[in-house]
Amino acid sequence: MDKESIRRLLFVLGKEHCLDVLINVHNNGWQTASEVARDLNIHIATAVKYLSELHELGMVNRRIKRGKTREAFEYQVKNQNIRIEFELNSLLDKKPSPDNKPLVLFAILYTMFLKSRKVVGHTVDEFVNGRFEKLKNGEKNIVMKSLMFDGDLEDANKFFLGNLNGIALTKKRCEDVVGALTELINSVIEHYETRLGQHSTESLVDVTMKKVIDTLGGDVIEDSSVLSTLPYDYFGKWRK
Repeated sequence: MDKESIRRLLFVLGKEHCLDVLINVHNNGWQTASEVARDLNIHIATAVKYLSELHELGMVNRRIKRGKTREAFEYQVKNQNIRIEFELNSLLDKKPSPDNKPLVLFAILYTMFLKSRKVVGHTVDEFVNGRFEKLKNGEKNIVMKSLMFDGDLEDANKFFLGNLNGIALTKKRCEDVVGALTELINSVIEHYETRLGQHSTESLVDVTMKKVIDTLGGDVIEDSSVLSTLPYDYFGKWRK
């Protein structure tokens, strides 16, 4: 079990009522979301979400229950004895590749802007203006100029990485660039959610990630820590 799987498991089980949902299904056998919602006095949408997540984690079985007028999923606990075990040493085997992080995050941000310059409701320079004040002038100018680069992703990556390597970043200053790019990606996601809704934002992220992987190669983002600070609902499925 890798770090992201562990975090995901603990996050889901830690949600309010989620463990109660699991216990309810264990006590009552095959249960639909509406039956669980009724028993626990929670909204049916909450029950549906938790049961789907528990199924995704492999903790419950799922099958289709056919009624007179419609069909519904019903769930059953796979095993009444649930153990969460992982070996700490195995989590140390795969070292992150810090040199890749700025490039991957820049590629994501550049592609999101490239795919939706009209949708965001601002020009790129308007949106990023004032958001890199924590960076030293050298890094700030490189990031700003790179985001304004007029070309495809591959050329923009070369421009960004070439200039970044030219100033011989220390580990601390590299982390500052990573942090600034991460904050801006999160800000862009929030902005799109407000303007367009979750479904359209998911579509934008999917198109973005396919382009980034196609351009950089999947091995570049093989280390899941590159995406671990970005919203799980959008980037979770792209983590290795």
